[in-house]
Amino acid sequence: MRPSTLQYLYLQKPLTSLIIISVISSVCWIGMSDFYTKGEPREASAAQSMLNDNQWILPEIYADEIAYKPPFTHWAMAVFSLPQGKVTPFTSRLPSAIAFIVLICSSFIFFGKHLKIQNALLICLILLTSFELHRAAITSRVDMMLTSLIVYGLIQLFNWEERKKLKGFPLAIPFILGLATLVKGPVGIVLPLLVAGIYFLVLRYNFLKITSKFLLIVLAALILPAVWYLFAYLTGGKEFLDLVYAENFGRFFGSENLNIQYDLGHRESFGYNFITLAGGFIPWTLFLFISLFGLNYCKKIPNIKTIKQKLSTLSKIELFALLAALIIILFYCIPVSKRSVYLMPAYPFIAVFMARYILYVTEYHPKVGRIFGFIIGFIAFLVVFIAVATVFHKIDPVEITGLFTQHTKTLNDVAATVQNLHFNFLFFILFLFLICTLFILFKNLLKKNHIKVLYATIAVYITLFVALDGTFLPAFKNGVSIKPFAKQIQKKYPLDENNMFVMNNLLEYSNMYGLNFYLKNRFHNFEKEQSPEGYFFVGKESFEKVLKKYGKTYQFRFLEEYMNKNRDGERIIQLYHFMQIKGQEKIIESKEMEKRACEKGSRNHPLIEEQ
Repeated sequence: MRPSTLQYLYLQKPLTSLIIISVISSVCWIGMSDFYTKGEPREASAAQSMLNDNQWILPEIYADEIAYKPPFTHWAMAVFSLPQGKVTPFTSRLPSAIAFIVLICSSFIFFGKHLKIQNALLICLILLTSFELHRAAITSRVDMMLTSLIVYGLIQLFNWEERKKLKGFPLAIPFILGLATLVKGPVGIVLPLLVAGIYFLVLRYNFLKITSKFLLIVLAALILPAVWYLFAYLTGGKEFLDLVYAENFGRFFGSENLNIQYDLGHRESFGYNFITLAGGFIPWTLFLFISLFGLNYCKKIPNIKTIKQKLSTLSKIELFALLAALIIILFYCIPVSKRSVYLMPAYPFIAVFMARYILYVTEYHPKVGRIFGFIIGFIAFLVVFIAVATVFHKIDPVEITGLFTQHTKTLNDVAATVQNLHFNFLFFILFLFLICTLFILFKNLLKKNHIKVLYATIAVYITLFVALDGTFLPAFKNGVSIKPFAKQIQKKYPLDENNMFVMNNLLEYSNMYGLNFYLKNRFHNFEKEQSPEGYFFVGKESFEKVLKKYGKTYQFRFLEEYMNKNRDGERIIQLYHFMQIKGQEKIIESKEMEKRACEKGSRNHPLIEEQ
């Protein structure tokens, strides 16, 4: 009997299947939704600065604020934006989506050569469906690019030892690590070499040999970053050095008294990483939790000798994966600053053992897989019911949400999503596919082929988040986006590249990165430029501070305010027109001249002599 197209792809072309699934789950949806957090527009504004102002070395992302991270990801965003001449959510998220596809494909090729194809395929399906990786794949941030480069660098380091026993000089490795450094700094070199170095020591390579080899790799890997750092220093001077120190050493060691105008934040306890790992691997965390009730606990707890024996039986690839996972997790437990995305380079290596365990449980404890499949199927069915009932106005999700919480922001988010959710052809197709996969899953639950139940469950989960990414997520993001406000004020007021001003000190004020992006990254620093006239954007709560400081020298005329639903800036954003009060121009100019003279440190400066 001739297999169907889907069966053929799965059985004969697993890599092709993974590419198709990766594209469908990422690239297809990244252009449908606006920005709604501060992180995405902040990164996208760097690419805007490159295209609009030709600032390819040290782009400005908000008024006079320079980008926090090295520019490789921003370069990619700008290059993808060149054909249409502007940066959009699609072009700014595309580097992350491509990096995700590369991560999946390179992981399958690598693990497929050293493990069974079924194991390698399941590893990649775990990565494809993991919440943290999927979220990063459709987001305009630097983390997925860094993850892909670090993992690929580790793969090349493993292959160098496997094929050449550390002989010769691997040109690809320093190039990859150099690019990783241009994404997020020295960690792009330090982390892969730390993992590989410990792995090589476990394999009993000489320490001095490893050190000498790595020294050459580090020197070669630093060539590209060093060129950028040099030009960036010549452009940004001490401000750039302060930023580099804060973002790399300040975050890692929790240094105080950093010469920057923002709080590094993300200070978390040691256990935070393990909690985020559990959340990041959803839905597989649920599978692992269910399996705890199906294991045999009558066996003896293994002692140190037994553990050593089991470790000695690990293959080289399993040993490498174990060390990589442990070292990356422990490495990121050291810094005071912790975020869930930092752990993403460990995901492919953790997935090696998760896939092995899941296949074991599926074969020897099939009830676990069936319960897991039933739960995922029930959740998917519930989503279908809610989605269909909502678009045909049979239920009111806001009213239902109100039964569980009276939190205003939550209710507003639900209301914004419902308002933007409509029945159309895309909605019909996506949920039709979800219903079809649900039918296949429940059909297989009635049969005894346990592995088919597992893959049918994965199919349901993939179609579920694809359906959500194509319908609910754009409805939510577009419903809370600040883009409509940006369009509205551009039509009403003569805003241009020279007359829009904001306060830019994150220690005192909230920055409005989304609004800045949708106004084409044209904000100026009010305090530094002291313009005689212009338009001023500020949070309502912050305006009192501004008025106390500048109320005597400027007259502010209120124009309008916007109830901000975004995850960016204050709750209420206000727009003012300001004018310098007559008679204050010379005073301000004199103070500025005196300040510049003092900075130069010259007692005989002509400007001071005039005063």
